[in-house]
Amino acid sequence: MQNIAIFPPCRSHFANDVEDGARQTRAGKLIRAVLAASTAISFLGAAPAMAQESPAAADAEDASYGNIVVTARKRAENLRDVPVAITAITGETLQQKNITQLIDLPLITPNFSFSYGSVLPFTFVRGFGSGSNTSFEQSVGKFIDNVSYGRDQDSRIPIFDVERLEVLKGPQVLTFGNSATAGAINITTRKPGDEFEANGSIGYEFEGREINTQMGVTIPLMEGASFRLAGFYQDLSRGSYYNPNKGRHEVNVRNIAIRPSLRLNPVDGFEILLHAEVDRLKNFGNAIIPITQPLLPNRLPIVEVGNPKRRYVDSTGAPYYSEEPNDLDAELYQIDMNYGMLGGTLTSTTAWRDTRGAAMGATEGFQHETTFFTAIWQLYQQFSQELRFSGTYDAFDITAGGYYQRDTLAADTIQEFTLGGFGLTGPAATPFGRTWTYDQKSRTYSGFIDLTYRVTDKLSLSGGVRYSNTRKLAGGSVIAIHIIPNLRTDTTRAERQAARDPSLDPIYSGVLGAAQHNYPLGTMRRTDDSWQPQAIIQYELSPKNKAYFKYVRGEKVGGYDFLYNVLPSNPQPDNGYDPETATMFEAGLKGQVLDNKLDYTIAIFRETFKGLQASVYSQTRNGFLVSNVGKARSQGVEVELNYRPTPELRITANGSYLDAKYVEFVGTSCSSVQNAGLAPGCTGTPPLQDLSGAPTPYASKWNGYFAVDYVKPVGSGDRQIGVGASIFARTKYDAGTFNDPQMRQNAFAQIDAHIDFGAADSTWNFSVYGRNLTDYQPLDFGVIQPGSPTAVLGNFGRGRQIGVKLTFAMP
Repeated sequence: MQNIAIFPPCRSHFANDVEDGARQTRAGKLIRAVLAASTAISFLGAAPAMAQESPAAADAEDASYGNIVVTARKRAENLRDVPVAITAITGETLQQKNITQLIDLPLITPNFSFSYGSVLPFTFVRGFGSGSNTSFEQSVGKFIDNVSYGRDQDSRIPIFDVERLEVLKGPQVLTFGNSATAGAINITTRKPGDEFEANGSIGYEFEGREINTQMGVTIPLMEGASFRLAGFYQDLSRGSYYNPNKGRHEVNVRNIAIRPSLRLNPVDGFEILLHAEVDRLKNFGNAIIPITQPLLPNRLPIVEVGNPKRRYVDSTGAPYYSEEPNDLDAELYQIDMNYGMLGGTLTSTTAWRDTRGAAMGATEGFQHETTFFTAIWQLYQQFSQELRFSGTYDAFDITAGGYYQRDTLAADTIQEFTLGGFGLTGPAATPFGRTWTYDQKSRTYSGFIDLTYRVTDKLSLSGGVRYSNTRKLAGGSVIAIHIIPNLRTDTTRAERQAARDPSLDPIYSGVLGAAQHNYPLGTMRRTDDSWQPQAIIQYELSPKNKAYFKYVRGEKVGGYDFLYNVLPSNPQPDNGYDPETATMFEAGLKGQVLDNKLDYTIAIFRETFKGLQASVYSQTRNGFLVSNVGKARSQGVEVELNYRPTPELRITANGSYLDAKYVEFVGTSCSSVQNAGLAPGCTGTPPLQDLSGAPTPYASKWNGYFAVDYVKPVGSGDRQIGVGASIFARTKYDAGTFNDPQMRQNAFAQIDAHIDFGAADSTWNFSVYGRNLTDYQPLDFGVIQPGSPTAVLGNFGRGRQIGVKLTFAMP
């Protein structure tokens, strides 16, 4: 959806200069070419009045829409001019729709899915993403102010004080080159301007008793220097689930973030931005509950399953005595420098990130006994440096640069079992656990170039390539331990490994079929390099109506399995998994018709993924590990429309058709119903299934969004009242891997609405809003229950939300 801002975003004078310079050449510029269906081109030709409209009238009409400027190609461009399937959302729209987390984006973004999973979140675009494995770089990259946030837990960092958010679909290899093979989320925060400015919002949601506020203020210090301080606070004290065993609601949330920024212009043409952010994010409780009963008759039933409003797990008693927190502490320190030279701009981005997280969760057996407890700790540190030059020279645009990243990852996991809670007896009923350690050092350097040549005023050609080289050193261990009571988010690795219990070795190997191991850091090492090309043809069909055809090939780097198991019969270090490649062809149309009242985007795409990184059974390892198998395909059509027949009325619609499936995927885990012998297709020793032809996770055939917003002046005209409603709907999808019918979410729709009253100049606005008014909670995530392979665990989406909110902007 091309969400059009009512008010243009605030940017520094430096950004405005860059945009103005780009506009001088934009008329005949990269205005996205080619060959999208002849019927669509005929449709555009049906509006010849566009070509006869005066430039002044056209510019005036553009201003009424906000004329969104995006940086998808690391230079300021109008959204309509960018040959990328992109959903751009302004900061004002994010505030209006109460979007402060990635989990809220799927409701307004076609073919975008997000889940918190069990303890590890993940993102999918067009039916593809990275699963719940800490060793994966994410296929859907996240970038904030040109800095990569590529780890799974990074998706929890809140969205606040944002100028705009862009969701780019398909491989992003030139300007976003860190394994973003499925897409990228590009977030631009507000920067200090030249004048005093203050804006923000504060809201209260009654169902969850949630306080959600964000504010920012810019203070000019002197000529050429200004400071901005932004903050975010969220307190959700009444989670969706009521846990009678604990006498409280779960999951409760308390998130705090602060972001100071300093802008300096020591001389003309030279800008320095000093930027930092501190995030302290805390969840209390876990959202995983039983979804289905065990299908085998020799498994005792769970008292209640599939209730998205109840949760009975209580791990605070014997033998665990542990809560289920999910904490993330993140810090960023960043320096950006922009220097005008050689008719262009040289940009340097230097950043240091430090992220520490811990998450714990429990699951239940019969009579609500806790049968499985898991915890994961992550310490991730990243240094990155990018140097980039952008310039325009007659008919040429050029962006070129180099990138360097060094990072370290230390990740530990504990799994603790009390399988007697499923009615098991003998050694399998003995409480025991195991703890993994994983250490990784990684170094990446790459170079990229992106060239655009305007052959004529209407036709332009773009091409570029990124070369990338990544080296990884890794090591890991796994040992048998006794259950550790009172686990905390600050429990150290030394404390966890002190629970080593040799008496549990026979039970460990007998129940899990695995051996223990210890491979020091550097035992496993690999180097991957790749050339990732992109080519685009762009053509202006008529003023403000462009077509493009795009080819791109992206690559996601290889690595090592975080939860690697050594089998007694084959005790060898992990030899790792290779890169995953994605090749995409895309044709699109973008523009305005109907006297500039209708903005539209149409994209037709086909993506092929090869060397899929997935957990599969290995005959040589006699167990499961992350490996490269088969291929998959995603193809479809996406349409986004924004129609403004009058200044008061805005109609937004988007929709998509998606066909995403595995073309070849042999030798993976069986579903829960196959494990129970109630469905065919699972054969061999051990039993495995063939997923070739099955849909990929979170791939709905159809999804759509429709919204109507109306604003009317009242009184003397200095006040206005607004109303709006929207509906989001999607067809069925699999909320888990392995095509399990017990993890399938059927088609559903969600309805939102709001009523607003405020100043006509938007200096303040008071809203009453409702989200998910039907209170339907879809299945967000599903997984087979540990120790009971015919039962399913999962979590559900958030229910109804009714709240009030005050927003303000000064001056």
